[in-house]
Amino acid sequence: MKKVLFMSLAMAVAMTGFAQRVVVSNDAKNACATAKKPAAVRQIDGSAVEGIQFSMAKNMVSNRSLDDFDEYTTMTTNYDLQSNSALGNRIATWSDGCASFVATWDHSGNTGFPDRGAGYNFYTPDMKGMGEEPEVRQEPMKSGWPTIAACGEGEVLASHATGVNLYYRPTKGEGEWELIYNWGNDYGAPTWPRVVVSGPNNEFIHLVMCKQISLPDGSYDNHVYYVRVKHVGDTWEIPTELNDFPGVDNEADGEYRNQLSADDYVMAANGNNVVCMFGSYTTEVFYMISHDNGETWERQIIAPYAIAGEDGEPVHAINFDDYPEGMTDSIVTSDNSHSITIDNNGTVHAAFALLRWRVSDADHYTSWPGYSFGIVYWNSNYVNEQGGHEIPPYGRWSQDSQFPAYYAERGFAYTLINERIDALAEADGRQHLNYFGVVDEDMDGTLNIDWAANIDNSDWSYRSIGSSTMPSISVDNLGNVAIIFSTLAETRVNSINSCNYRSAYVTLKDVDGTWYADEYGINLAEDFVHELEEQYSCVAANHGYDGTFWVMYSGDENQGLYLDISDSHPNSNMGVLTENYQYACWIRPETFGINEQEAVNPMTTTRVYPNPATDVLNIEVNASQASEMSINVYNIMGQNVMSKNVNITTGMNTRSISTSELNSGIYFVTVKANGFENTMKFIVK
Repeated sequence: MKKVLFMSLAMAVAMTGFAQRVVVSNDAKNACATAKKPAAVRQIDGSAVEGIQFSMAKNMVSNRSLDDFDEYTTMTTNYDLQSNSALGNRIATWSDGCASFVATWDHSGNTGFPDRGAGYNFYTPDMKGMGEEPEVRQEPMKSGWPTIAACGEGEVLASHATGVNLYYRPTKGEGEWELIYNWGNDYGAPTWPRVVVSGPNNEFIHLVMCKQISLPDGSYDNHVYYVRVKHVGDTWEIPTELNDFPGVDNEADGEYRNQLSADDYVMAANGNNVVCMFGSYTTEVFYMISHDNGETWERQIIAPYAIAGEDGEPVHAINFDDYPEGMTDSIVTSDNSHSITIDNNGTVHAAFALLRWRVSDADHYTSWPGYSFGIVYWNSNYVNEQGGHEIPPYGRWSQDSQFPAYYAERGFAYTLINERIDALAEADGRQHLNYFGVVDEDMDGTLNIDWAANIDNSDWSYRSIGSSTMPSISVDNLGNVAIIFSTLAETRVNSINSCNYRSAYVTLKDVDGTWYADEYGINLAEDFVHELEEQYSCVAANHGYDGTFWVMYSGDENQGLYLDISDSHPNSNMGVLTENYQYACWIRPETFGINEQEAVNPMTTTRVYPNPATDVLNIEVNASQASEMSINVYNIMGQNVMSKNVNITTGMNTRSISTSELNSGIYFVTVKANGFENTMKFIVK
């Protein structure tokens, strides 16, 4: 299979190393769509419209194997609104190859969705396949927006139903779920949760959620909340209060007041590190990170917001109604969809989609799809010219002089404009910053999309509205990265409405920083069974293993979301309730040579403390994969004075040995796993 160095296509910018260039006509640049300002309450049940149509064969794709991936149908659902904006934390993975999958599920065929809840499926390498499609939801009551995470050899599940419910079971893939807690009416009935697990023994469970507070004038304030639950043995420490996410000011104007709402966040964890990424088209792109399992948090801005405040610095967020007076041009920001993960070395990897938009009036905004495509990749090793980590605002990069100054004078920043992002990525060598997502499928150097036809017939009826959108990112124990995203398919057009279908693509970056692709990515729609199918939305597991990754996407023969049907969106699933297929793909690229890899040292970092020790010596191991580890202690004469076997899991592990019976003196401790060993010296007082 042909492998080429991946270099992103950019609008109207020639790039080093590219033999072709995408050319966009003025019609494409000028084509725009006007949509109503999103309502404060973004949860829709779709019960106003009757009718159901099932035309695709059930289980059409039950197990499809191609060069770079295996594909399975995890479940079939009538409910097609999988996320209001960003989608994440829907796949849990384990180093033994097992994986669990959840999605908002209902298969009643009823527009009231009485069976709505967490659809669940489980993959095990022993059976070499996916389990049976679910016939019931996991929760005992009507629920929605599930999220799942591995918790040692068990798993945790959260979803909302009269508040957020947290469930746990000690064995993955089997057994009854135990309801741990409900943050219900006493907490204002929060919704839209995300969950991850951290800590050396998986004892910390972290949730982010949203609450919409009713105001006297009938409007809503949106707040994001954070909860940390501690699990030790059979005990659960539940916080008695529900507080704002640390460092995210939900109250102050100019901060994030009412700008972060349903699903505007995703989470990830590894070892003792926990991250939560936020963003929408009215806010900067940023994340909060904790290095101590949620005790303390700090903010890292990835991309400042494009509008400057009175002090000339970019604001954190802008109220839709307070768009700067006299500012008539558009800005380029996030399109609401983004994703984050963190690797074994503590490097944060993030991706988000682009959107060009401006306010039309008090109730409407306008977007330009021809300039609203592209996925931005960023990691925390990126350093700008000022020594910071954020993508520099306009005017803070030495190459900014080539852009018209009058944009900056009007408050318009080129922070996220396609050409500038790509030029910054090229200057970085595409190691820590990249721009991609424009797929020239017919390889003619032009993106052949009839923008006017797509706008007229579809009204861009999706929650994330970039032409390339819904990126979700995964990193494996070796440092390789995979990103799945949904993009307009140049070569697949609906003959009825002339709208381009969406295709799910996966692009790859190896641990050395090289971007790989087969043509422009692994096209998950390349098989004929997906020829007449819309592929939206997309999600990846936070963590892959040994060069392989799990992703999941929705497939449906009708374009748009049925849950968004309205007079202004006549093409939302063509007005009918259909079956949506949740496809899971095990990405196993030949690029990374996973079938030829040698044994991996699972111990990427080790240390002992306290040193000198008195009663206890702690051995800290940052493991790249789960393994059994032996611990042997030797005295200065080389005699083995202590032996112990323990299990370690992926991420940070701390294992302790007693030194109270050892004589004072110098000792050596050797830890061995998977054929590799590390030896460290310590002193006993």
